Amino acid sequence: MSYHAQFQLANNSDFNGRCQSATTQQATSQFTDHIADRVKRGDVEILSTFVRLNAAGPGIADKADNGDGTIDQTKVSDADLLSLTQANWPVVAALYPETTP
Repeated sequence: MSYHAQFQLANNSDFNGRCQSATTQQATSQFTDHIADRVKRGDVEILSTFVRLNAAGPGIADKADNGDGTIDQTKVSDADLLSLTQANWPVVAALYPETTP
């Protein structure tokens, strides 16, 4: 795995937007906890955490890596993002307990 590809993915505006969309969709349909409420309010810290964790997901950076120092975020499917977001939800919830402003 290339940490450079992971970094590029986490900082790619299209990947970022797709992660935020997946997270928001899950906050409105799947999850009803304090994290969902913060996502629906557009909490940048929470959304950024999901982006970073999704970019670090198993095999995701490798999937996006073109092997020449560039990435193609479209190689990460919407199904990948959905799975990553759902898997990362309890991780994010543990990082930001309900008492966190």
